[in-house]
Amino acid sequence: MPDLNGELEELHAAVVRAVRDRIESNPDVENDDLRVALQLLKQNSITASLDKDQAAELKSKMASKLDFSALQGKVVPIKGGESKHPA
Repeated sequence: MPDLNGELEELHAAVVRAVRDRIESNPDVENDDLRVALQLLKQNSITASLDKDQAAELKSKMASKLDFSALQGKVVPIKGGESKHPA
């Protein structure tokens, strides 16, 4: 009788390699490839978490991307709360 567990492990490893290779070799990764990779991670209970230093660094990077100071003076506030469109 063949070693079914061994076969399944090899198949699993081959699928993981194929998905990884598709993502790594393609500079314009397709959304479908990313969905397959995420589903594979989810099905195998693979998760990631950030430590406090990593979380602080990520927040800092995100905050710099959300800097809207360049728009100051270019955005005109809407006066009044009334809608111009009839209901």
